[in-house]
Amino acid sequence: MWERLSHQKVVDLASDGYGVIRPADGPVVLVPFVLPGEEVDVWITRRKKQVWYGEVAYWHTRSSARVQPACADFGTCGGCRWQMIDYAAQLQYKKNFVQQAFHHIAKLPIPIPMPIPSPHIWHYRNKAEYAFGQTPQGELVVGFHPRGHFAKVLDLTRCQIVPPAFETIRKIVAERAKALHLLPYDPVRHTGLLRSLLVRGTPARVVVFLSLAEDRPEIAQELLLPLVENLSAIQGIGYFYNPKRNDSLHDLTPILLWGQAELLLEVVRRRYFIGPKDFFQVNLPQAENMVRWIAERWPPEAHTLYDLYGGVGFFSVALADKVKKIVLVEKLPEAVQAAERNFAENKAAFPQTTYEVFTGSVEALWDQAIQEGEASVAIIDPPREGLHPSVRRALARGPFKHIFYVSCHPATQARDVAELTRSYTIEAVQPFDLFPHTVHIENLLWLRRRF
Repeated sequence: MWERLSHQKVVDLASDGYGVIRPADGPVVLVPFVLPGEEVDVWITRRKKQVWYGEVAYWHTRSSARVQPACADFGTCGGCRWQMIDYAAQLQYKKNFVQQAFHHIAKLPIPIPMPIPSPHIWHYRNKAEYAFGQTPQGELVVGFHPRGHFAKVLDLTRCQIVPPAFETIRKIVAERAKALHLLPYDPVRHTGLLRSLLVRGTPARVVVFLSLAEDRPEIAQELLLPLVENLSAIQGIGYFYNPKRNDSLHDLTPILLWGQAELLLEVVRRRYFIGPKDFFQVNLPQAENMVRWIAERWPPEAHTLYDLYGGVGFFSVALADKVKKIVLVEKLPEAVQAAERNFAENKAAFPQTTYEVFTGSVEALWDQAIQEGEASVAIIDPPREGLHPSVRRALARGPFKHIFYVSCHPATQARDVAELTRSYTIEAVQPFDLFPHTVHIENLLWLRRRF
């Protein structure tokens, strides 16, 4: 029998979006979908040594920041967690997350400005990866996993953060799969065929790839060719053959069935080709805003730009006209190939700039790729886990005149910056909200070498 706690005050939001309750005679309780200032009764659903988890049993008071969610699936879908919060309040909470990370982890009580709001708070994503599953009655569905349930799939009403064209594609594929009596892949029993549906692009340009547990190109064609016939925005279709136990696509080869696998996106007057697996910012207007923020602070004496964790060259291509030389380091070979193509595609915009590309991890290639120079600038955009310890140590020695550090995880960024401030001062910091209605925030730092 679950324990019920009555008249509990929500005092804060944790960085993962849970509301924080501090009972007088027990451990902290984390509760989803509540806001600071609200008073609730809570059912305790799970206990750990230092923290309990609960669900709301009854609301006594509600926050003035609470709004009606736009999505009919909110609260069940594992995507957005904050649709019940007014957007202005979302930005304030995200600012607090960055502030707390730098204060508690980096021990740097620097003032954090309000995040730059997203120009569009709905239909802003240019990528969605849907899963195939079944209802309890055995009907095939295409949607998203409920949070914490990798084996279940929610049949969406209509996702509100992707373009409407994505939802049209999802529904066409779902209906076609039902008509063909195809089975979804079961991640517990490891049976079935259909694993996931990758859709990325803009309302005008879209590529679509299936992930199949068997190498069945004829099935992929049956499911995807109707998209080509009915939707003018489709630029390419294909599939991944994935016989593994996990759903990761990074080590799989995309198999093109029609059109082109690469998607052409235009950002800050640059043209980028990205493959089905390549990382690219999911919110294009905010990606432009980040580039402009860096450009406004760009040191005029800069000669060389080091684009570390450079991916397909987004930042270095956008800023290439400001330097004489670019050095890009990226460990994924497909991304390196895309970066080289993107440099070539945009070369007319920076005819005097040379570029050099290294394939491998930053930590492995540091001595080979990095030539210390007084007029050098680095843009570092690592994954969520932040910088490798050896890279932190190398950066802390001060090889660059300026660093622009882009991060989607303020906690690991704060950990890294605590070491970097041995040699650098923080000139500016600016969060950008690339992910409205979620707990995620992108943060940009400008660091200048002390000596």
